Amino acid sequence: MGQKPLLVFAIALILVSSGCLGFGDDELELQENDDDKQEPVGETNMTSLEKRIIDLEAKILEYEQPKVYFQEFGGDDVSFTDGSVNLADDGNLFCWYYEFRNENRCSLAGVSYDVNGIIAEFSWESSKSGKLVPTYGNYGNDDTGVVYAYGTHGAFLNVCDTNVIDPSHGDQIITFTVYDNDGNSASASYDLDYDSVCTVEEPDNTCASDSDCPPGTICQGGVCVEDNLNVCEDGEQSKEGGMIRTCVNGFWGAGEPIFCHQDENVTNHTCVPCPEGSTNEPGDDASGSDTQCDVNHGPQIEYFYFEQDPITTETTEVCLELNFYDVDGDAITGEVIWLINMEEVEILDFDVCFLLNEYDIAVDDELRANIYINDGRGGEASAGWAVLIEEEGN
Repeated sequence: MGQKPLLVFAIALILVSSGCLGFGDDELELQENDDDKQEPVGETNMTSLEKRIIDLEAKILEYEQPKVYFQEFGGDDVSFTDGSVNLADDGNLFCWYYEFRNENRCSLAGVSYDVNGIIAEFSWESSKSGKLVPTYGNYGNDDTGVVYAYGTHGAFLNVCDTNVIDPSHGDQIITFTVYDNDGNSASASYDLDYDSVCTVEEPDNTCASDSDCPPGTICQGGVCVEDNLNVCEDGEQSKEGGMIRTCVNGFWGAGEPIFCHQDENVTNHTCVPCPEGSTNEPGDDASGSDTQCDVNHGPQIEYFYFEQDPITTETTEVCLELNFYDVDGDAITGEVIWLINMEEVEILDFDVCFLLNEYDIAVDDELRANIYINDGRGGEASAGWAVLIEEEGN
């Protein structure tokens, strides 16, 4: 080896032993510690993780909110049995011309659902007149709007119904709001152009002959008119389609719906008596859909007898042991008739004992109680119990 390489090697040994080249024991220990050192987890990215959790909770909260929207309809592609067509031009109104009353009817269909509960209440409101109460298609109580439904729920509002919306208010915003059973709510709003959707455009009635006129009309004086002019006598009435019309000045009026009486239901636009054993509240509209009567289950007497046994000439009062029920949950009322030797002596309530000592009683006299109950809906039940008076001490 030459002298120059030897010199370099010697210098290197000196530097290593002195630690100048970083290979001393301290440096080696530091290097080993550096190899074992791990990057802290969760400290530098904790803010990002918390944000993701917050975003996720917000998405869950939004997901659990009730959803509400207006049903979209397909323009003029809907027709009815009378030939009229859907007049909607914006997709959210389901409209048709009701010829019998010469009016447009346009329904706004509010649809809602709740993924984690039920829609417990809903309401309609106008920006001009406040709360609106639909006269039909309101699947709940018209006073409170309360309805219970799992899954999707729908409600309809006829925006052209003058009993619901005042025509003088004109354009307005209709808001449909729903509330779920967790206290959350959601709304959808519709800009109503009242005149454009509810104003009836009078048809062209000009004609040259009867063939130019719609069915049921004739051509007179160049215009189509009803062919039953002056064929009815003033005051005459006609019932058809659940409506009653009155003849005034030779013309049949527009008519009014027929409403059924107590214990009647609607069948083919006619009020008919409920089947035996069933009931129905009055007021069903015969011009609408068929309705059903409710079957009533009468009250039942489970058991009935005298508490005292035996009953003797010394017995002072007699009380009843009885139980009755009604499967429909109807309130039960009635009375107990007390008889001695088949002669009626007193009428009392169920829970009032009969004072036997107020009457002259002899051995072998018959004491009888007859009970009569009813549920207020035509359901009745009765029962009787009788014993012979015995001598005291026997």
